[in-house]
Parts: sequence; C-alpha cells; structure tokens
Amino acid sequence: MKIAIMSRWNATCGVSLHAELLGRALYSMGYEVKVFAPTHDTANKDWHHRPLDVNDEPWVYRIYGETDDFLYPDGGWINYDVLLNEDYDVLVVEGYQRLPIKHLRKIAGKLKRKAKLVLVVHTGYIRDLEPYMKIPWDAITVFDKRFVDEMIKFFGVEALDKTVIIPYPHAIIDDVEPFRPEFGRDKIVFITYGRQPIQEYLDYLRVLHRLSIEYDIVYWVIRSDDKLPFNEPWIIQWVGRPDIRTIYSYVMGSDIHLLPKSESKAVVVSSTIAQILYSGTPTVVPDTRYFETIPVDSKGFGPVVKYMLGNTLDLYRKLKVLIEEDSIRKEVTRKAREYALKYSDKVIARMYIDLFEKILCEEPLKTISVSREKGFLIN
Repeated sequence: MKIAIMSRWNATCGVSLHAELLGRALYSMGYEVKVFAPTHDTANKDWHHRPLDVNDEPWVYRIYGETDDFLYPDGGWINYDVLLNEDYDVLVVEGYQRLPIKHLRKIAGKLKRKAKLVLVVHTGYIRDLEPYMKIPWDAITVFDKRFVDEMIKFFGVEALDKTVIIPYPHAIIDDVEPFRPEFGRDKIVFITYGRQPIQEYLDYLRVLHRLSIEYDIVYWVIRSDDKLPFNEPWIIQWVGRPDIRTIYSYVMGSDIHLLPKSESKAVVVSSTIAQILYSGTPTVVPDTRYFETIPVDSKGFGPVVKYMLGNTLDLYRKLKVLIEEDSIRKEVTRKAREYALKYSDKVIARMYIDLFEKILCEEPLKTISVSREKGFLIN
C-alpha cells in the first residue's frame, strides 16, 4: 500500500506532529510514504509554525503554499502536477485552517479517480471545517467524540456515516537517555518548552516564585523564538527548536514538566502531551479543553496532574505534593506511560491501516469495531 500525506511537516505545531508520528510509524512498518508539505516561506507566516532544526526526509515534497487565517478558504496555491502524477493509493489530508482547500477541491474529482481520500480533522470550529466538507471524502477521522458532537453531526448523516474516531498518537521513544543540565545539579528542575503566549506562563511563574523561597529550584524554559521578559535567578532560558528526541531527553532529565495552555471554546487536543507523556516525567496542566479527555481522579491526579486554571493556591498545593510525595510521583509516571502506550504511534498507525484497507476494499465503515482500541464509528 502506498500512502501520501498532505500536511505541515517538521514544524512546531500539532498538525505537523500528528503527520510526523503517523507517517514515520507507517514508514517504519514497511509502507511506502510520501508527504506533500507547504513551503516554509508561506507556512512561517503563521504564528504556530516554525521549522524544526532538522532536514526533511527525501520523501517529503514541498508543493503547496499556505493561505492565511483571514483569506481562508481562499488563497494559497498547489502544484497540481506533483499531486496528480505521484503514485499513491490513499491520500491523507491533515485538515487545518491555512491549507489551500479551494485549490484542493478543484482537483478532488481527479484525485478520487486515482486514490482514496481521508480527512483528519484538526479544525476546532465549524466555520473552518465547512470548506473541507465540500469534498467527497472516503473517510473522515476525528480524535474524540467531542468533534462528532460539536461539529460533524451538523453536516448530516452522510458525514456521520464516514466518520471514525482515531485518537491522536503518542510518541513512544525508548532509546533516549535523560539529559540533566549542569545548572540543574542538586536542584528541583521544572521544564517548559514551546512558544506559548507570555500570559499562559503566569500561573507557573507566580507559584514557582513562592516555591523558590522554600526549595532550591530552577525553571528551565525553552522557547522557539525569544525569551520571556523575566529575569529571576531561578529561571534559565534557552532559545531553540530541538527535534523530538532532544526534547524527550530534556523532559526525561527534569523533575516536573509544566505545560501552559489557556482556555479555548474550540474542540482541541494537546499535541505537547502526545509528544512527551511517555517520558514519564510528571506533567502539570490547567484544566482546559486541551486536556479534558484525559481522565484524572477527584484530586486531579492521573496520567497528568490537573489544576484549576488561574488558581495558584491549587497549583501550589499540587506541586508541593509532587515534590514531597514520591509514591504519588511514581503513580503519575506509571499512569502516564500506560496511557501513552494505549495510544502509541504504532497502535494509531495500525488503526489507520485498518481504515485504509476497509475503504480500498469499499467495505462499509460500519463494520469497524466500536472499541477505542480499533476505532469508534458514529452511526
């Protein structure tokens, strides 16, 4: 089976990470994979997109130009010749609100004559999903039932009948050694990486300032563009865009991972969680929509530790527990690794292969198992 993926690639965003985890898992399983990615000059105009410090694989072709949030669904461009002439059996389109969807729609009929078309829904609002629903997809995949209840169902029975829930894949990396920087020796190391808006760090900064009086701590912040405007002796900042294996080693070498995310009314998931949960380092998150499908107990402890967004007292108490109660830390680590393995990149890739085989054989999607492990069809 020959599989093509149209998506961002090797970039700092959840769309790219999903494609990378899926594409590389499929490639490692022996499938022929091609990736059709946007040009850097067009994608980099988006705040969320920054290229990683890596080189593209030889099977990655940068053949389209992204539009922007205001022009979408208009704007952008696609090199039709490459998309139409390359050989593949299935085209997976990672659907996000800067892909030049109107240009893709113009050749959808020709594409369907050569391959099956699968949409992966990343958009969190109906307004951004609607342009995609004008293409006759063979299958539509979403990450959880919220996407069905809050978006897909509004497009009717035909859309529901071809929709399958396949969770976001988690990176499983077993051959990376933890890296603990020299400045973290004999200290409690908190780590945050990414490029979130400054205000999303405030809960952590306020509470860590208080903890810095009680413990010998360091807050290691890795930002892809620039540093935070804070100059405390316990804050160490680096600027860079490390690859996933390097980030993994940094998180593994730290004591507690702090993940800042503000609330959203969109249907959203956290790609950062999927990237590093298997590392086992306890991750603390606010109780926003990005994490609402991750189960925790009544105290907020599970595969992640959730605190009430904006409640610095709640955050302070939970960080104290993680610092002082080793048994709870170990339990969070155990649950984190179990959860990540349940939705590993290989497990999710096999779900997609099952789906591809169904649509290539033109079998009804209703025959897909309703268990989470094999995908969940909404009838």
